Amino acid sequence: MIWQSLKLRLFVAAAICIAGALAIYWVLLAQVFERHVSQRLFGELEAHLNQLTTLLVISDSGEVTVTETLDDPRFDRPYGGLYWQVSIKADAVSSSRSLWDQTLAIPPGASPTGEVSTHRDIDTHVGRLLVTSRLVLVKVGDGERAVRLLTAMDQGELDASRASFSSEVAILVSLLAAFLFVAMVGQTLVGLHPLTTLRARLTDISANRAARLEGRFPQEVEPLVDEVNALLAERSETVERARASAADLAHGLKTPLAILAAEGRRLSEAGQHEAAREIDRQVAIMNQHVERQLARTRARGQQRLRSERTRLKPVVDKLVGAFRKLPRGDAIRWEETVDDGLHVTMDAMDIEEVVGNILDNARKWAASGVQVSAEQAEDGVALTVSDDGPGVAEDEIGKVLARGGRADMQAPGTGLGLAIAQDILEVYGGRLRFEKNAAGGLQVTLWLPARV
Repeated sequence: MIWQSLKLRLFVAAAICIAGALAIYWVLLAQVFERHVSQRLFGELEAHLNQLTTLLVISDSGEVTVTETLDDPRFDRPYGGLYWQVSIKADAVSSSRSLWDQTLAIPPGASPTGEVSTHRDIDTHVGRLLVTSRLVLVKVGDGERAVRLLTAMDQGELDASRASFSSEVAILVSLLAAFLFVAMVGQTLVGLHPLTTLRARLTDISANRAARLEGRFPQEVEPLVDEVNALLAERSETVERARASAADLAHGLKTPLAILAAEGRRLSEAGQHEAAREIDRQVAIMNQHVERQLARTRARGQQRLRSERTRLKPVVDKLVGAFRKLPRGDAIRWEETVDDGLHVTMDAMDIEEVVGNILDNARKWAASGVQVSAEQAEDGVALTVSDDGPGVAEDEIGKVLARGGRADMQAPGTGLGLAIAQDILEVYGGRLRFEKNAAGGLQVTLWLPARV
């Protein structure tokens, strides 16, 4: 699943954090801007309110009027966006021309006498307004009269400024988000690069191109590297001990097996042929088991502990030259077609063990000729050994590859060679296939690993 990717998890987590942080930043920045613009607009309205206060005229009869116009021409333009009004109790006694025939309702919760109160989002017939108001007391004869002064401004200016600011900030926040996302990707890739290197080193070990993790790693990864190297060293030691134990076991069994074989010969000379044959048969079985397990153990140790690439042609040349000197070898026509540039990722001794068993089988059964060829395959090297002998029936192939299995019990040998070859190939990840060739003989194809 994609969530199993550490890189993707970091990308998603960082993207969510960046998007959330920038969204909050955008909202807070818009609110701070709106507050500052509101303070400026309310300050402007308060200045108009102060001017309006100075222009009040109280007649002897107590009539309140404003004799002069305020400085801003918008007060004189109908619905010009700036408004003032003078009220006594709930009745408007004077107002700006910009209000035309409308009146402004006194906002609830007005401040005490002399103090300025501010209000926003006040819905009126001329639109949504920002309003400042002040209650003043004026002398009328021997008494006082409360007069409410209001100045108002169309809130559209604030809304337009806020919308314009938000759109511009959105562009800047988007650019910042893009930069942060790129930085996040770069930081994640750089931060995870040691893990990528570690995986490559582990691949080298798996492909037998290295025996331990080498290179410099961050302090956070070094403990893991040390643990893996310790495990690799322990594994190597375990394999070596297993190989040594198997060798010791084989050497330890040689003497008892030799004694049993000698005892079988003594019994045969004494006329106890049946007992002698049974002893010889059991000794042969034990020898087969020891030989096969030794071959498997040695191949597994080479495959785990070595990583060299072996040229195939010199090994095949050596084997063909050796088999020419064996019985029937000089009477067989050997044809070899192996390119000098082919390499396989196997120990040379294991290649000799595998190919040697196949060539030996071909030498025994070939009528007149054996062909050996090799070519580069997709997953390694395909080496083919073909003879013109009687071949093997399909239902006999399983028997041939079984432990000690033989298609013809009259032929010399233990029948163990092909099974050993198959065991060694399995250790290296190779394959073995039997089929009939055009001449009716046996064709054996071996896929040998060739990792770079």
